[in-house]
Amino acid sequence: MDFFEHLKRGNLHEVSYPFVKRSRKWSERILAGYLKRFNTNIAPMKPVALVNDMPVYDLTQPPIGSEAGARVIKVGFDYMVLKKQARPINMVVMINDVCDMNCEHCSAQNYMTHGKKPMSYQVLRDLVDQFIDMGGASFVISGGEPTLYKKILKLIDETDKSKVAVSMFTNGSRLAELAPELKSAGLFGTLVSLDSNDPATHDRRRGFDGAFARAINAIETLKANDMLVGISTYISRFGMKKGSFEQMVALGEDVGIDQLFCFDAVPTGALMHGDDWVLTPEDREILKEMIKAQNASPSGPAVMGQSWINSPEGVGCFAGFYQIYVTAAGDVCPCDFTPITFGNVCDEPLQTIWDRMRASADWGSRFHSCRMQDKCFRAKTVDLIPPGTPYPVSYETILKLRKDKNPPHCESHLGTSQIQEG
Repeated sequence: MDFFEHLKRGNLHEVSYPFVKRSRKWSERILAGYLKRFNTNIAPMKPVALVNDMPVYDLTQPPIGSEAGARVIKVGFDYMVLKKQARPINMVVMINDVCDMNCEHCSAQNYMTHGKKPMSYQVLRDLVDQFIDMGGASFVISGGEPTLYKKILKLIDETDKSKVAVSMFTNGSRLAELAPELKSAGLFGTLVSLDSNDPATHDRRRGFDGAFARAINAIETLKANDMLVGISTYISRFGMKKGSFEQMVALGEDVGIDQLFCFDAVPTGALMHGDDWVLTPEDREILKEMIKAQNASPSGPAVMGQSWINSPEGVGCFAGFYQIYVTAAGDVCPCDFTPITFGNVCDEPLQTIWDRMRASADWGSRFHSCRMQDKCFRAKTVDLIPPGTPYPVSYETILKLRKDKNPPHCESHLGTSQIQEG
């Protein structure tokens, strides 16, 4: 199958970003065989847009064929073919712990009330440079509400965008006024959070009157500035029954987004003990097929869905393998859904913390799907944490709790805790 066969699916949004450069390295030709394998893995996806005539499959990832995109391929090639240690491709950073909304499902809620001092701007900038030096290619900004961070334009502008794509998750409350400056600074993709296609429901879940209207206005403004924009949402067990996925696809098509980024409801943050929200394995299988069907359709937005991408059929769990998350205070966690830290970048280098994470028994191997949705995995990690303990909790504390409490052995509902290498 031709690597760019997906481009025949229909007309794509074409965007011109001067900060996105085409790769002309001879190494890309050597990696052609791996590219074919990579193409097989992304077959259930459809392109989001064309940026400088290069295909984009995800608003948080650089275009295939770009300088930053070549770094993604190189990290995967080194791991899969050369058997080198895994390196983080994606780094999600909570750049601030301030928000103008109060979402009932906020995954960062526990990090916004811990009273820790946020990283200084210099520490944050140094963190990004360390990540780039490790081979990273996708720097994802989150919060809190990241647009409330006073130096957000400076941060994006000073990040080397020849090596990484800078994207952002936001509630959209301030995007309309910042859009032109964000584009000039070099923001690649923007994902605006929407919890429902019903304005009243979204506003209630956000604890903010007018949140829906601001989010839609943000999307329209980004489109008017010819920027890549998508909707970020989540699907709960309740939402599956009510047709939330189909409703969000329809909303995305109506407002003309480039991508729908669809998370599973995960028991973390404000939903740490909300197991009744969590999709069952059967739910995730159904949702996975719905995602694939939408991506096979010539109409409507492309979908990046957690139920598919984090499954054995996709890539498996990204946490601590291709992705890391850093809180506003500098604590490094495997992902933004995992309240377990392996160190703090204010105290030691990111590489040291990454090596520690990869050497651990729990994150040293690939995992079939989202660990935080696996009851067996939770039983030996986050379920051991006493109520009222500040998050994130150090991995050393988890190991001590495991030794003291000696949780009973259990089998993952997936059958195995590891995904076969290669």
